[in-house]
Amino acid sequence: MAAVVRVTTAQGYESTTVGDILGEAGVGRESFYELFEDKLDCMLAAHKILVDNLEEQVRQAYGQPGPWPGRVRGALSVTLDWFAADPEAARFTLIELSTVGPAFRAIFRAEYSRFIELLDEGLENEGPDPELARATDLALGAILARIYEEVVLGRAEELPRLLPDLTYVLLVPFVGEAAARTEQKRAAGPS
Repeated sequence: MAAVVRVTTAQGYESTTVGDILGEAGVGRESFYELFEDKLDCMLAAHKILVDNLEEQVRQAYGQPGPWPGRVRGALSVTLDWFAADPEAARFTLIELSTVGPAFRAIFRAEYSRFIELLDEGLENEGPDPELARATDLALGAILARIYEEVVLGRAEELPRLLPDLTYVLLVPFVGEAAARTEQKRAAGPS
């Protein structure tokens, strides 16, 4: 599955063949087809593993003790670090699979909903009531759009530098301007 990430990131979905994946992985066609129906099946399996890993790390950070805004900041930091640690995986997860068309749209919506539900779980327990309807959806959408942009521009490795600004964007609909600025300063670290 690592091979499908590398090959697809280098060549794009349309140009990638099962033969390319096999060559990169060093496995035979028979072995491949014992595990996967086709190229798309392999790509979706790799994508699921990556997103499950991201969710696990975010969930762990978000589940730490402490005030809700700090836990959100910690989960966002883990997210940015995850994408920065492997720019190929970031590109594969956010960009390359979006080119497969309708097969991916439903998967994307389901995965996006998983992260909305995760943030909402913390709100139900001890987080603030958002001031806007659909605040979680809007805030996460803004964060995802910025991460996507950085990955498209080839700057995935630089994502952690955005932590202060994205902390503010994520928190402001929930805690208001002053508290979001406070967390933004905390995310920036000592001056």
